[in-house]
Amino acid sequence: MNIFEELLISLKRASEVSISVMRPRDTGEVNHGLMILLFMIYSKGQIKTNEISEHFGVTSGAATGIADKLENLGLIERKRSIEDRRIVISTLTAKGLDLVEAKKREHVQLYEYILNDFSNEEIIKTIQMLNKISAKIESYLTEQHEED
Repeated sequence: MNIFEELLISLKRASEVSISVMRPRDTGEVNHGLMILLFMIYSKGQIKTNEISEHFGVTSGAATGIADKLENLGLIERKRSIEDRRIVISTLTAKGLDLVEAKKREHVQLYEYILNDFSNEEIIKTIQMLNKISAKIESYLTEQHEED
């Protein structure tokens, strides 16, 4: 096994165990998948319905159903784009923002507990390396998009 295969296995494992430790905390009507979507909206500020279908690999009808559920729970609001009325944009409501920020605090506390024996230097170095990997992947994706 070469070093890049080991890296991919390590990244996948870290992602899977991270999800497995957070998933049980996402209970009630807002399951883990819906929380991921709320976090996406939180980080982007807004999201189009077609981005939901692309990210989750579902039809536009299923993406609309997901958005309907979050809107009915009072966590997002949807508006049609002024430039193109066919585009529907979702943003977090105050209730949705409160939920995401509470989950974010919960996740931070969880990782503070799990990683309590890591030094600050180890954590900082890990953050730097993960950010560097992410930037390289994003650069690659941009190049691929420009070639298409």
